[in-house]
Amino acid sequence: MRVWLLFLALTLALGLIAGTLMSLDSGYVLVSWRQYTLETSLWIYLLITLVAMMGIYLLMRVSLVLLGSDWRFNEWRRQRRNQRARRQTTRGLLSLAQGQWRRAERMLTLSADDSDTPLINYLAAARAAYEQGKMDAADEWLKAASDSTKGAELAVGLTQAELLNSRGQKEQALAVLLQLRKQHPRHAYLLKLLVKTYLDLQDWIALRDLLPLLRKSSKIPAEKIRELEENVHLQLMERAARSHSTQPGQSAQELKRLFHELPRQARYSLPITRRYIELLKEQNDEVLAEQELRNALKFVWHDELVQLFGSLKGEDGNRQLLFAEQQLQERPNDPLLLLVLGKLAQRQNDLAKAREYLQTGLRIKGLPELHAEMGKVLLAEGDETLACEHFRLALR
Repeated sequence: MRVWLLFLALTLALGLIAGTLMSLDSGYVLVSWRQYTLETSLWIYLLITLVAMMGIYLLMRVSLVLLGSDWRFNEWRRQRRNQRARRQTTRGLLSLAQGQWRRAERMLTLSADDSDTPLINYLAAARAAYEQGKMDAADEWLKAASDSTKGAELAVGLTQAELLNSRGQKEQALAVLLQLRKQHPRHAYLLKLLVKTYLDLQDWIALRDLLPLLRKSSKIPAEKIRELEENVHLQLMERAARSHSTQPGQSAQELKRLFHELPRQARYSLPITRRYIELLKEQNDEVLAEQELRNALKFVWHDELVQLFGSLKGEDGNRQLLFAEQQLQERPNDPLLLLVLGKLAQRQNDLAKAREYLQTGLRIKGLPELHAEMGKVLLAEGDETLACEHFRLALR
């Protein structure tokens, strides 16, 4: 507002000065060329000269614009295109987020050439084309993304792998990821996609080989790696059990080999140890299962494993009972361990010892399983009345 007032005041002042000068003397100008002459006042001559100079200047600018040599106009036009591209890119990304795939693809591709970030435009357009089922268009936009920005191979490759995975083309996605891994062996998101693809393909051996690299990655949570490691080893053991199902002895030995090849931390985790023993039991090799679980219990102790130990029939029942009694010295108030001891003693026909262990367990905690086993012991001793009372308590 102040600028306009200043401009208006200046214009009035100049007009006033010019008017005063013109009133004092209009002046005289004579221009002659051959037989032509032009007579006018000084002020009219100056006005004609000013208008002529402005006309020549405008003519030159228009000529430069038409010839494309006016850098000011070109810069202005470039800025306008960039602004329009940014607006279209924003609208395209909003349409993509809202699931308006066709509009998103159109807006993003139209503004890509003038955008400051053509890579983002083309990658987003590829996803929009994929969502419409336009696979050829998606591939075209991915290629355009790669050509638009130097060093964009990783971003383009990851997007391509994601789209291939979504299409169900797991092998092709794996090929892309393996190629990218040669240049970027420790890229966290690349490794994540690689793990997902291997899981979809159920390639447990490849996942096992990838685990050491995953452990070194600081960007992948240790808990996630542990869960993956357990899953991989469990699947490998399940496969080994199925592949030798017609040869139980060979299957048990293969399971043992796999189990002892595992890293110590994985080998003595509860899920792996438990499933390993269950698979040996399913292979009808309870002797090996009891030996392996007896060794494992020295490193991993859990109620489920203790109960599993009591259900196994080892080669030497007395040795199995002796091992459980040794554990009782460290855990004298463990009712589940006392339950197992009662079962093992009963299996060795030592009813007095079985009854003692079960009574001790019942004094600590009245578990239904303890009452049930006590009922069996009393029934074997001929005390049917008391046995029925324990059976009733077990059911209650």
